[in-house]
Amino acid sequence: MLRITAVAGVSAAFGGPLVASVLREVGLSRVSETRTRMGTIVTLTVVHPENAAAHDMIATAFSEMTRLEAILSRHRADTPVGILNASGRLERVPTELFTVLSQAQRMSIRTDGAFDITVAPLLGLYETSFHTRGAPPSSAQIERARLLVDFRAVDVSGDRVVFADPRMSITLDGIAKGYIVDETMSALLRAGAERVMVNAGGDISTNVPGHADPWTVGIQDPHAEGGYTDFVRLSGNAIATSGDYMQRFTHDRTHHHIIDPRTGRSPTESASVSVVERSAMAADALSTAMLVLGTAEGLALLDRSPGPEVMFVSKTGQRISTPGFDCHVA
Repeated sequence: MLRITAVAGVSAAFGGPLVASVLREVGLSRVSETRTRMGTIVTLTVVHPENAAAHDMIATAFSEMTRLEAILSRHRADTPVGILNASGRLERVPTELFTVLSQAQRMSIRTDGAFDITVAPLLGLYETSFHTRGAPPSSAQIERARLLVDFRAVDVSGDRVVFADPRMSITLDGIAKGYIVDETMSALLRAGAERVMVNAGGDISTNVPGHADPWTVGIQDPHAEGGYTDFVRLSGNAIATSGDYMQRFTHDRTHHHIIDPRTGRSPTESASVSVVERSAMAADALSTAMLVLGTAEGLALLDRSPGPEVMFVSKTGQRISTPGFDCHVA
């Protein structure tokens, strides 16, 4: 699991007896629940005047996450994504899927293909090869799979999606979790939550009403399990991290779950990339793209389209970040 977790402190998770006492004095309750969703650990934290109402909000939010996962998951044959991958086309595309596909297309154009949801055939090839042979696929196998990878070959128009080649398939693993985090945050705020943090396996969205203190979260050190590279403050924005340590095929992390769509192989420069953005969906997708691009290409992209703040951690442990990212460091 990608470990970006809320850490101790008043602004982080409202934890501890003293903070609980302060909340009671001002008539607020803090409720936090953790469940498994989207194949990862999800924690929802809500501050609200009524304890029972906060629990109801969280229960409803988890139900909404389940509903969205049933639309966007590639791991189930009965989801719209599962049907699309099986047949190469999908009619009457759900609004939620259309939103994610449209944003994915924009990210692919923005990153010149470093982010590409059609990378699924390559990912499947690696998963099968390591499962059956304990080794990476051959160069010839990789090149054949690459023929099915091209975001421009996905036609998203009206209420349908069609692949240029029915053998193509997509994975929304690098963007859908962020979208679901954003939607969960919106649902909790509409329900009246005073202050919220949604943490879905490291994709984190926050809100900070008025002039309240920011949340503080720790970013996992990719070279030290349980350690942190930095602590950052979030004031109503989101953060996501992509790393070679999350789902690795080999112990040395030469092969892992993030694959460069342009080469068919895992990127070799960065161990992790953290992105602070306005939305979790944007941070989710961009962190994946930045890991693929590496530091030089990634920073060049940010020069052309500023806004996100990014920290790269290299395979050797070197950290390079944008000036704005350092402003978030606690």
